[in-house]
Amino acid sequence: MESGKLRLLVVWGERRAARFPGVPTLKESGIDIVQSSPWGLAAPKGTPTPVLATLHDAFKRAMQAANFRETLTHYDMEPTYMSMEQYRRYAVSAMAREKAVLEQRQFGKGSG
Repeated sequence: MESGKLRLLVVWGERRAARFPGVPTLKESGIDIVQSSPWGLAAPKGTPTPVLATLHDAFKRAMQAANFRETLTHYDMEPTYMSMEQYRRYAVSAMAREKAVLEQRQFGKGSG
């Protein structure tokens, strides 16, 4: 994008990206989606609670590491911590919301 070979049309975040201040957000473009790039872990149903707690704690510590935060800054991203239950609710809600937007615009429904 910086070379001019590609043109960034929109960003998905709540606000415009610092590196691309002239590029509107999806919401500014009329598509009611605000989406960061969340990362989470998933485990098979029935995974023992102590194993889930260990994974959660390790992931949370990794999010606090300086090099992780530095890397995110390079990509105009901000870390957002969510507990296991908050992330589960977020993922279910985001999938339903985005599915509704896509269906409303009839993507994937043979519209061309």
